[in-house]
Amino acid sequence: MQAIYQHLPFPRDSYLNFYVEDLPHFVVSWHYHPEIEIMYITRGYGTRYVGDNIGGYQVGDICVVGPNLQHEWRSDEAFFSNDPALRAVCKVIFFRKEVFDSNMAYLPEMASIRGLLERSGRGILFEGGSRERLGRVIDRIHAATGMARFTGLIELLEMMSAEEEYRLLSSDDFGKSVDTKDFSRFNRVCEYLLKNYTRDVQLGDAAGIVGLTPQAFCKYFKARTGMTFVRYLNNMRIGYAKKMLIDGRYKISVVCHEAGFNNQSHFIRQFRQSTGMLPSEFQERHKAQ
Repeated sequence: MQAIYQHLPFPRDSYLNFYVEDLPHFVVSWHYHPEIEIMYITRGYGTRYVGDNIGGYQVGDICVVGPNLQHEWRSDEAFFSNDPALRAVCKVIFFRKEVFDSNMAYLPEMASIRGLLERSGRGILFEGGSRERLGRVIDRIHAATGMARFTGLIELLEMMSAEEEYRLLSSDDFGKSVDTKDFSRFNRVCEYLLKNYTRDVQLGDAAGIVGLTPQAFCKYFKARTGMTFVRYLNNMRIGYAKKMLIDGRYKISVVCHEAGFNNQSHFIRQFRQSTGMLPSEFQERHKAQ
């Protein structure tokens, strides 16, 4: 199965992000993204797929997944039975490797962290007592704010680099077999959409970025995202519209235009298809809350 590119729902200029997922079961299938991911399981169990490695996961597991390494956490079948007692919960830290691509990254004191980030390209699973030690730090970082989160990440990475209770997951050959040029190629398309999705985006312009005809590009795009180009673009616009509606200061007509929709009827139809409610209903519900 071809891995899909996952666009993480964070601001484009945000290099460090924290996320808590609490769902009946994990929903993201076999995928990859350019951000480095630190995954800490706090509830649930199932099967972990990282590169060409397959293994079970359980509460307390901590794993580092390097940039563009294909992976999936698949909840056990029991989590699809609508049992309210079963939940899939994890604390995740996403950060871009570019955070450390500066003069600071080449300080002698950063050597161990550089080595850790290189090893993350195969996926790192921490074991034994290291799980509890690292878990406490991840909990503290998630509870922190501002600069304390960044300094906490440095502390966490330094601790991880010194731990001896870990193993690499994916084989070295798997990483070499992945087409990293295509990752870079497709990322150019995503960067273009992030910069322009509130404007009049043309299919031909996006296709031209990767040197494909519009027809070939549509197949190329769907194979990597699991959805059509138009649907992906509309989802980005609807997400932006939601933020404006929650803000509460804007009329529906203004939200429609600012989110990149030229026709208000089309905007309302797409919004209802995506959320199950009208934009006005969505806004009123958040006002009530």
